[in-house]
Amino acid sequence: MMPLRDDRAVSTVVGYTLTLGIMTLLITGLLVAAGGFVEDQRERTVRAELQVVGQQIAADLDVADRLARADGTDTTVEIHSQHPERVTGATYRVEVVDDADDRCEFDRCLKLSTDDPEVVVTVRIGTVTTVELGSVSGGGVVVEYDAGSDTLVIDDA
Repeated sequence: MMPLRDDRAVSTVVGYTLTLGIMTLLITGLLVAAGGFVEDQRERTVRAELQVVGQQIAADLDVADRLARADGTDTTVEIHSQHPERVTGATYRVEVVDDADDRCEFDRCLKLSTDDPEVVVTVRIGTVTTVELGSVSGGGVVVEYDAGSDTLVIDDA
């Protein structure tokens, strides 16, 4: 008489192992796909926040320009504004650039940039008074009118 083979339990173990392998692949695929989506969403959010901050600083420059031109004498103009130090967890810089910069189509622009993720936003400056080239870090900003050189200057607060 032949001995009976007892391999009935093997199919349960093999099935369980295959199920774990397939589930691992599916979960890994979902995590990789979701990671790319989250990074794209973060970049869009940073871009939108930089655009808002840039518009606010450009508005401060417009107000300082109007105040400086309204009096006609040696006017002292200082506008202090507070902006977030970080946008979506990333630090940023605000630079005044001229039309020599390939991103600025006008005489002067604000260029706001972050390193991680690498995002650059350009905002037009619509002032009559020249804005001095320079850069500040994110956070508090002071817009000043320099009557001696008849320019507007942005500086850290």
